Amino acid sequence: MITIEQHKLVDTDGKIKISFQETPNVSGPFNAGLPDTIVIHYTAGSSLTSSAKWLQNPAANASAHLVLGKTGEVIQLAPFNVRTWHAGRSTWKGRSGLNQYSIGIEIDNAGPLTQTPEGYLTHFGKKVENKDVVLAKHKFDSSERGWEAYTPQQLQVVEEICQALKAAYGIKEILGHDDIAPSRKRDPGPAFPLESLQGRVMFGRNEDLPDETDDDALIDAAVVFADNLNIRSNPSTNASMVSNPLSKGTKVRILKSQGGWSYVKADIEGWVSNQWLRNV
Repeated sequence: MITIEQHKLVDTDGKIKISFQETPNVSGPFNAGLPDTIVIHYTAGSSLTSSAKWLQNPAANASAHLVLGKTGEVIQLAPFNVRTWHAGRSTWKGRSGLNQYSIGIEIDNAGPLTQTPEGYLTHFGKKVENKDVVLAKHKFDSSERGWEAYTPQQLQVVEEICQALKAAYGIKEILGHDDIAPSRKRDPGPAFPLESLQGRVMFGRNEDLPDETDDDALIDAAVVFADNLNIRSNPSTNASMVSNPLSKGTKVRILKSQGGWSYVKADIEGWVSNQWLRNV
């Protein structure tokens, strides 16, 4: 369980690696007392370590409170009662300069990808496997493109962190960087299920469904929005595949759900990650 002690993250179960690596790029305590907003970012960097080091470099003129790696590891760069430099020029609901009010969470993710004859590449030249590519149109853009997928570990840990921050500081909103700086930013991008996170953390909406049902009482309908969605024998990334991946646009019926996974029925049946489904 993630909690907050003296404005720092603590995992009381010891399952998540959390380290504190202080950044000098801060502006002192929040002007209004305590933060009331969370802003989600992708790093657009090549690794957790490189992104954290850059945000500790005075030359970066940038920082955040947390950087979250692909396996769920967390590096905290500043305590939550001081301002970091993650929002930049930003406005939201009549307030400007969101650094004054918000906690910044950076997630290790390359963001938008470039499609080449060799496959999808990050801006720093790394190839991303098709299973880790989400084809989607950003809400502020006119065309679809590839985006690097967030890992299940990242999505689980960021939700736990947001729950802990809400409990500690009375967080009122969770936003994307693109919400507060739409003319400049596209993070966390359409591969991140922001609306789903907002619903669960801020409004207590539980998207998990009962564990058992029968074919005559199908619970829900959904559509696949990933480029290729792996369908597995059990709700785990380590489980074997039961068939070729489901293609984007495939309509499925959700029979049961647990722990961020759904058992679905299309032409075949199997487990898929909830992050790549959208209700219809």
